[in-house]
Amino acid sequence: MNIRVLLLLGCLFALSSQAQESKRALWTWTDANGVTHFSDRPVPGARKVEIATSIPPAPQVATPEPTSGAAGRSEAAAFTYQSLEIWQPQQDASFFGADVAVEVRIRSEPDLATGHTQRLYLDGKLIEAANNAESYTLTNLPRGAHSISAVIFDERGNERIRSQPRVFHVRQPTINAPAAVGPNLRPRPAPPAPAPVSRPRG
Repeated sequence: MNIRVLLLLGCLFALSSQAQESKRALWTWTDANGVTHFSDRPVPGARKVEIATSIPPAPQVATPEPTSGAAGRSEAAAFTYQSLEIWQPQQDASFFGADVAVEVRIRSEPDLATGHTQRLYLDGKLIEAANNAESYTLTNLPRGAHSISAVIFDERGNERIRSQPRVFHVRQPTINAPAAVGPNLRPRPAPPAPAPVSRPRG
């Protein structure tokens, strides 16, 4: 048996040790000079030998998929608001009456994102009932100037955008009559006293 035969057998044994095995048929014979031959095709006088060979599987590279939390955070971080404004009431608008109701309307561009919260503040105090509302009615307002503003927070509580404050006024109607002015409304002067009548002495 020569070196070529030993190398061939070594390769065959190495292949047979792999995980995925399949059987392969070979034919072997020895010629007149005592040299052993191998062939993958049948030859007259050859002996069939079945050898278990293996085909190593192709390596599979697993692609890690981002978790839903990481994907949500990335999407939220990429979300940007173009504007947030209070478009009603008008700036410096005045409302009269003790039972006045002021309707507030808010809009953002784009619309409020999933997981974000829009909040309304009156004179710096949070109005919890107005959370995520596009409109809200303010009542029981004292007389004077008031300021309202809207803020959008993300799911972590970070401020994303704040509107410009909007100022309006609540006034009470006057019940006092206006003071009379002008020359026509001045009191007329008293007429002069009549001159004494002189009578002749008799």
